[in-house]
Amino acid sequence: MVARTQPVDSSYLAMLKGYSDSVNKTMNEFLVENEADLVKETPNSSLGNFLADAYLWGAKTNVDPRAEIAFMNHGGVRINRLLHGGITRRQVYEVMPFDNILIVVEVKGAILRTYLDRIAQEGGGGGVAGLSMRIQDNKAVDILINGQPIDLDRTYYMVNSDYQVDGGGGFNAFRKLPQNRSTYLQRDAIIDYCKSLHLEGKKYTAQPKTRIRK
Repeated sequence: MVARTQPVDSSYLAMLKGYSDSVNKTMNEFLVENEADLVKETPNSSLGNFLADAYLWGAKTNVDPRAEIAFMNHGGVRINRLLHGGITRRQVYEVMPFDNILIVVEVKGAILRTYLDRIAQEGGGGGVAGLSMRIQDNKAVDILINGQPIDLDRTYYMVNSDYQVDGGGGFNAFRKLPQNRSTYLQRDAIIDYCKSLHLEGKKYTAQPKTRIRK
């Protein structure tokens, strides 16, 4: 039996090509130069930290200027590496394909330390901005918030995703805390952050491996 081939509608293909060319032009848009490979790894993820940097910048700029620390959960980083060179819109969609939004949460230092202990138990990874810590015996120690030791009684303004805040990662302590639930997509924050760096004539430069260490 010989399979029959369907006739090709050239006018239909021509119409689709117009859309395809437009989408590819948008998705291949250059956003910023990346000085070194960004890698998803533990305990310190340069790729996760890049995303957390973008979320902190985006939240400060578009949600709440009091934002001071930010997180990216390890499982939410959907590719393993961004090579050095130009970062494109397509790559941002690949690393963050979800329509999650940024939320700024008012969180006490004691609750924050519990969250950091959970990150330590999972071996680190993900991404953090505005803080550093060391993992020892599956606990977070030597925690610094913007260079200062964590104050368990102080309220911090934390940036995280709606997925994490709503308990999607299994940590439920954030759900009932005061929060500013924006409509600002994490993906848009990454794109805007990259564009802002480029407009300022800057490249994205990953910091040394000191944010989460063992």
